[in-house]
Amino acid sequence: MLLQQKLQTIPTRKHTSAGEDDRSYATGFGQTLTYSRDAEGVETIQKGEAEKIQAVSDQFNRFQMMNFNEHHHCLRGTHLKTQGCVLGKFIVHDNLPPHLAQGMFKNPGTYDVILRYSSLTPKLVPDNISAPRGIGMKIFGVKGEKIWGEDKQTQDWTMNNYPVLELRDPQTTYEIADSLERNWNHLDKFGEEQTKRADAELATMGGALARQYMVAMPEYSQSAYRFGDYVAKFGVFPTGEAQKALEKEYIPEDAPINTISQHLRDFHMKNKVTYSFCAQLLQNLQEQSVDDIGLIWDEKKYPFEQVAHLEFDPQDSWLPEFRTWWDDRITVNSWHGLKEHRPLGSTNRARRVVYAESRKLRLRVNGFKDYIEPASINEVPVPLPAPQINLVYQPALTTPEVKSAA
Repeated sequence: MLLQQKLQTIPTRKHTSAGEDDRSYATGFGQTLTYSRDAEGVETIQKGEAEKIQAVSDQFNRFQMMNFNEHHHCLRGTHLKTQGCVLGKFIVHDNLPPHLAQGMFKNPGTYDVILRYSSLTPKLVPDNISAPRGIGMKIFGVKGEKIWGEDKQTQDWTMNNYPVLELRDPQTTYEIADSLERNWNHLDKFGEEQTKRADAELATMGGALARQYMVAMPEYSQSAYRFGDYVAKFGVFPTGEAQKALEKEYIPEDAPINTISQHLRDFHMKNKVTYSFCAQLLQNLQEQSVDDIGLIWDEKKYPFEQVAHLEFDPQDSWLPEFRTWWDDRITVNSWHGLKEHRPLGSTNRARRVVYAESRKLRLRVNGFKDYIEPASINEVPVPLPAPQINLVYQPALTTPEVKSAA
C-alpha cells in the first residue's frame, strides 16, 4: 500500500485536551491564533513518562552496541546511516505576514547551513528496500535566547520523509523497540509482529514508503514546535525542476545496496539542489494533536506555508572527511536551538533524552571526550566554496582500494 493510501486510514482527531477558554481558533492563517508560546494545554505530560523514556533510551543504547558488534564502530541510535552531507544557504523570506514572521523567521536573511541525508532505521539496511529516510540540518548565525543557554549561534532541524510517526509516544516506542530487539536478526518476524498491532496501519507505514530518490522526497518534522507566539510543524519540499522530475521514479529492487548515497553524489555534483522550508500552524488542538504524532494534521485544512528556502550549489556530497566528521564528532538535535522553537510533545521529550544518551555512548565508545559544536561553516572540514572534487564515481559495493587490497 502506498503512503498516500495509508495516510487516508490514519485518524486526524483524537480528543480535546484544551480548556474551555482555548477553543477559539482562527479560520485563516492571516488571523491571530489562540495558542501563545506559553499557553497551557498544548502538551500534557503523562504519569510515568520519564521512566518510560529512560527505558526507551536504554533500548536504543543497546541497539548501538549491537551495531557496534556487527560493524566495529559505534553509530547513532537512529538516523545512523549517512547518505550524504552538503553545505549551502538557508534564506528566510522577506515581507512575511505577522503569523509567519516568528522566531528565526522574524527578519529576512541568508544563513550558512549544513545538511545531512540519512536512513533512520536503528539497524543498517540496504538502500534498495523500503525504509524511512530523513534529513538533519544545522544553521549558523542564528541569534536569540537558546534552550540550552550555550553561546553558539546555531539552530538545528530534523525531518523524516512522512508526516506521521509510528513511534507516536514513549509507550508505543518502547513496544516497537522491544519487538525489534527480540527480532534483531530476524527482521521478517519483526515486521510480522507489527502487522498484528492495533495500530498496524501506522506501525507498518515506514516499510510501505516508496523507494524514492532522496532529492525528490518531501520531509516533515512530524512533531510540533513552538513557532514564536504560535505552534507549528515544519516541512521541507523539493523545488528544483530536476528534483521534481524524479518524484515518480523509484529505486529498482536489484539496485546496489549503496545506491542512495551514490545517486545523491551524482545528482549533487551535476545540479543545484533547492528546497522550500514551510510551516504548518496549529489552529485547532481538537484536530491537531501535539502529544500524539501518529495523528496527521490535515494539509488541506491546515496547509504548509513557505517561510524560507534552501540552496545547494553543485558539490560532492560524499566527501570522506565531511561524512566521518558528521558521523563521529557533531550532533544534530532539535532541542539545540532557540527557545522560540522549543520542541513540543511526548516524542520530542523522549528525543531530548534518547538523543543525548545516544551521543554520549557514541562518543565514548569511539574514543572521543566530547562532541564538536561548530560556530560557523568555516569549521566544516571541506574546501570552500562548495567543493567539486574529482573522485571516482563508485557504483560498486566496494571501493577501488578494497578491491586492490583483496
